[in-house]
Amino acid sequence: MTSLSHVLIACGLGVAYSAHAGGPPPPEDGPVTAAERKAAVDALATALDANYVFPERAKAIDKMLHEHLRRGDYAKLASGAAFAQKLTEDMVALVHDLHLAVGYFEHPDPVHQEATDELYLNHGIFEVRRMRFNIGYLNINVFGALAPTAEKLGAAMRLVHDTQSLIIDLRDCHGGDTDTVPVAASYLLPANTHLLDMYTRSTNTTERIYAKANLAGPHYPDKPVFILIGGDTASGCESFAYMMQTQKRATVIGEHSAGAAHFGDPHKLSDHFMAFVPVGRPIDPITHGDWEGTGVIPDVPAPQATALDVAERKALQLLEPKEPSPHRRESIQKRISELEAVPPTGSCRK
Repeated sequence: MTSLSHVLIACGLGVAYSAHAGGPPPPEDGPVTAAERKAAVDALATALDANYVFPERAKAIDKMLHEHLRRGDYAKLASGAAFAQKLTEDMVALVHDLHLAVGYFEHPDPVHQEATDELYLNHGIFEVRRMRFNIGYLNINVFGALAPTAEKLGAAMRLVHDTQSLIIDLRDCHGGDTDTVPVAASYLLPANTHLLDMYTRSTNTTERIYAKANLAGPHYPDKPVFILIGGDTASGCESFAYMMQTQKRATVIGEHSAGAAHFGDPHKLSDHFMAFVPVGRPIDPITHGDWEGTGVIPDVPAPQATALDVAERKALQLLEPKEPSPHRRESIQKRISELEAVPPTGSCRK
């Protein structure tokens, strides 16, 4: 599979932006005619009927969209962006699949724009650093295209290799490439670990995904790992957190994630409209299920805003008994007390 053929990005058009990266670019917009609206709906229905992971739901969406079109419900939508948004909202409301999406592009080259955006985001490796008391921190806001992201991941893992524990922050991570997520997981698990199965409707086949042996950086085995998630954590980022949780390799901290599991393909509907169509579903080899609709349930519930404080405290509580230096042990104890005094901030979804 290639980075363009199977991706996991919630409401899957374009690279996911995080608030840290400066927010999304201004939405593209332009006029749309009645003929263009009908052509887009026809093309969307055809793409869904041929490819959507659940054939019976594809037929229901087809019927619903054409009924809206027949009744004139879309007639007042003269804006391309508004029409695309309404199509997305109608589909998601019917089948509750967060990966179904239609986008409008004023300039018909969204794939090129996606590549430019991914470069701007450093292929998702937003921040890597060493925190106090030798705790590693890695902030990933998207799992970018395989080749460039693998190189960035290797560099990041070299930097944190000698830390005593690692915090991976996925709170602003909206998805990514299905080829890249297993590479990231391979740094934390033994080679050839069975990570995931991927069922594709069009071929009626299931592909088994295993942890890789040859990586661009060193493995990070046997040391504590904490993964931060929240309501914005979606799709491929959920996949990473879910498999680390089921493999009992990491402690997941934060709030329930978005619950978008299906992977899919972009489908061009016209010069200005493109749809993201889920074509398959992941199957965890341990639970035999996935996180669609439910999200990843954290091991340690915590408000998203304070999840990093919780993870740091838990990492230090593991490190403190092993610290040979009395001076550093005292400093760790002081820091734990400071973190315990941090009041919860924001909501913590049940």
